[in-house]
Amino acid sequence: MNYKLIAIDLDGTIVKDTTVIPSARKAIHHAIARGMAVVLATGRIYQPANTFAVELGISHPIICNQGALIKVPNYGDTIWHKPLTIPSARSVIEITRQIDAHKYVYLNNMIFVEEDHIRDQRYAQVHNVRIQIVDDLMTILSQRPTGIAVLDEMEKIDQFISDLRAKFNSKLVASKVHSSFCEVVHSDAGKGKALKYLAGIMGIDRSQTVAIGDSANDIGMLQWAGLGIAVGNVHDEVRDAADWVIDTQDEHSFAEAMDRVLSN
Repeated sequence: MNYKLIAIDLDGTIVKDTTVIPSARKAIHHAIARGMAVVLATGRIYQPANTFAVELGISHPIICNQGALIKVPNYGDTIWHKPLTIPSARSVIEITRQIDAHKYVYLNNMIFVEEDHIRDQRYAQVHNVRIQIVDDLMTILSQRPTGIAVLDEMEKIDQFISDLRAKFNSKLVASKVHSSFCEVVHSDAGKGKALKYLAGIMGIDRSQTVAIGDSANDIGMLQWAGLGIAVGNVHDEVRDAADWVIDTQDEHSFAEAMDRVLSN
C-alpha cells in the first residue's frame, strides 16, 4: 500500500519526559524524506505542539486540543475548530466547582485559571504558554472555548467524569489523559474526526492514511485510518482498536512501526 499521510501522537508515542525520542526523530525525518505527509495529532494545546512540529521540521497542519483544533505550524491559519458551546462550558465549570477541582479554560491561544499554582507556572515557562489568572472563569465565557481541563486527585477526576457523562451523555467528550488529568471537548471534535477532515482537504484517501498512538484518546484515529498502529504497552481498548500492535517493551516501538510502514 502506498501510504501518503501519517498521523502521530506525541506523549508516550514519540515524546518522553518532554523530549522527542531520538529513534523517533530519525524515523520521522526518514518519512518526510520519502515524501509522506507527517501530521502531529495530540491532546496538547497548540503552542507546545507547534514547538515539536518546528523542531521536527513538520510543515503540515497540527491536530491538537484532543482534535478540537487543526492549525498550521508557526501560528499559521486555523483549518478546523470545534469549540465548546458557551452553555456547555458554563455547565462544565459548575460541575468542577461542585467537587472543588482545579480547572483550566483554553481560549484564544491562552490558558485561563482561577488559582495560581507553581506547576502551572513551570508548564508555562517550559512550553512558552501564557496563563492568565482571573477571579471567575465564568466572566471569560462570552466566547466559545476550545476546551476545558481538570487537574486534581484521581477520585475527583473520576467523580467529574461520572457527573459530566450523567449530565451530557455523548454531547461532550471527556479524555482522561492520566489518572489525575482530564480534558473536555465538543463531541464534534476528536482525533479521528479531525484526521478524516484533514485527509479530505488534502485529497488523500482513507486507505492511504496511517495513525500511530498509545492512549485512549488515540482510538478514534486508530479506527478511522487505513492502518492503525498502537505502540508500547497499551491498554486492551487501544490494542483492540489497532490493526497492528508493536510492543518492544522499550522506547523504540514507534521507530519499529515506522520501519514496517515504510517497508510496505
